[in-house]
Amino acid sequence: MRATVIPILAASLAFALSTTGAAAQDINRATQRLEMLGNAPVGCVANSARASKLVGATYQDNGPTGGVVVFPNLVDESTAATRASSIELAVPVVCNTSHLITVRSYNGALVRLGANAARSGSGGFSEMQTYDVGLQWQQRTVQLGTQTASAAISYNQPAKGDLIVDIAVPRGTNPLVAGTYTDAVVVEIRPSN
Repeated sequence: MRATVIPILAASLAFALSTTGAAAQDINRATQRLEMLGNAPVGCVANSARASKLVGATYQDNGPTGGVVVFPNLVDESTAATRASSIELAVPVVCNTSHLITVRSYNGALVRLGANAARSGSGGFSEMQTYDVGLQWQQRTVQLGTQTASAAISYNQPAKGDLIVDIAVPRGTNPLVAGTYTDAVVVEIRPSN
C-alpha cells in the first residue's frame, strides 16, 4: 500500500511546485513615461518667385535667392524716352513667428553704368530713370518710390502666402543716354523677435 501512496504524493508535489513557479513569474506591472521634445527654430523661408503681368519686361529666375528683371526695350526707338514697363513677382513666403519685410534700392533708380552725376540731365538727356516698387503682404501694402530709400511691413504673427512685388517703370519725358541701366532691389524677410 505504501507503494501506491508515494506516486500520488509525488504527483501532487510536482503540481504544487509548477503552480508556485508560475506565480513567481507573474510580476507587478510597471509603467514608464517617455517624454518627447522637439524644437522649431524661429525662421522665415522664401522660395522662387513666379513672374506675371509682364509689360515690356522679362524675368530670369535664379532660385530662392532672387532673379533678374530685364527691360529689353527700355526706350522708345523714336523718342529715346523710357517706355512704360512693369512686372509682378509672387514670392512664396513662410514665417513661423512675427516678422519684418523690408525693401530697398541700391541706387533709387535705374542708373546708366559709368554715369557721371554731374552730367546727368545735361543737354536734355538723362542717365537715370526712376521706378516704383510696391509690396503686398497679408492685406498690407508699402510703396518704395523716388522719395524713399527703403520701406517696410511689420507683421506681428506667423504667416504664409505670396509676397507680391510690383515693379513699374513710368513712361519718361526726357531721352536716355545710350547704355546699360542697372539697379538692385533687395527684399529682406526676417523674424522680428
